Formats: sequence, C-alpha cells, structure tokens
Amino acid sequence: MSPEATQPAWLKHLADHCRQYGQRHAANMLGYSATTINQCLKGSYMADTKQIEQRVRERLTDTWLHTLRLACERGTQAQAAQQIGVSETTVSQVLSGNYKANTLRIERRVRGELMGAECDCPVMGDVSLRVCQDVQERQPGKSGTGIGNPQHAQAWHACRGSGRFIKAGQCPHFNGAGAKSATALATQEGKQT
Repeated sequence: MSPEATQPAWLKHLADHCRQYGQRHAANMLGYSATTINQCLKGSYMADTKQIEQRVRERLTDTWLHTLRLACERGTQAQAAQQIGVSETTVSQVLSGNYKANTLRIERRVRGELMGAECDCPVMGDVSLRVCQDVQERQPGKSGTGIGNPQHAQAWHACRGSGRFIKAGQCPHFNGAGAKSATALATQEGKQT
C-alpha cells in the first residue's frame, strides 16, 4: 500500500492544492509558513495538526466555486459579477471551466465579497480579500500610484514591497496582480529622480 493511500483526506487535499498552486500559495491561504506546510506533506510535522486540518477544510476547498454558483442562482451572472467586481464573461468562463487565466484573483474576490474571508494587511489591518485584491490590481499613474485613497496607496506599495516597504519585501498575500513589481518600481523611481 502506498503512503498516499493511507493519508487522511485533508492531507491529500493539501497535497493536491500544493501541486496545482504551489506550497507558498497554500501557506498564504492557511496562514502558516511554507516550512510548516512542507513538514505536513512529508509527515514530519511534530505538533498537533487539528488547526491545520480545519483551515485546509475551510480555506482550500473549492467552496468558493459553489458559493459563486449559488450567487448566480439567487440572482443573475451579471449581478454576481458586479458584486465581486469582474465582468459577466469572466464569471461565465470560470463557472464553465473555460477561464484561461489563473483563477486565484477571482477566488479571492468571491471569498472576500461573498464568503466574508479576510486577510491581515500590513497597512490596513484585517480587510476583506476583495479589498486586498482590489488594491493589488490598481494601476499606477505616471507619478506614483495614481490611487486617490492615501491608505490604499500605502497598501499598494506594501503589496509589492516597494517604497518604504522595500525592506519588508512583498506582502505574503500579494499574488502578482497589477502591472508593476517592486523591481519595475525601483527602476521607475530611479529614472524620476
């Protein structure tokens, strides 16, 4: 009998998630370090895993797709799309399995807006995953971020580990949304001075 056959269901689900999205993504979604996730997968994690098991069941299952479908059934795809801040076409493609891009940004919007999930932002504190994703996706203007809300502008830089957040590095919740990374920003800032 293979070791995978004797794994509990939550651990199989964690392993599948890591294969699809990577250990860092799983660690961010669960609120643990990548080392802890790696130790769980290898069977060398020494502490009690009950809290990790619970978080895997709550945060890594595809309940977000089910929640999105329910929102569409309660109203329309257009209403669900407007509520999570994406196009109706995007919702249609995600639900039919034809969405070509990574669905992480859609998942975070659904979890934040429809399921009430939050993350700990270094600037704004506990915020909805929807707000976190909105801030990440803002497009910078020619002089800085082009974001009217000063707190969101700071959070935008914190996401990317730029400006005064350069020593801290990228926020663990940053998923690459938006056009510019810290490297591109540093290059741009160097040209402006």
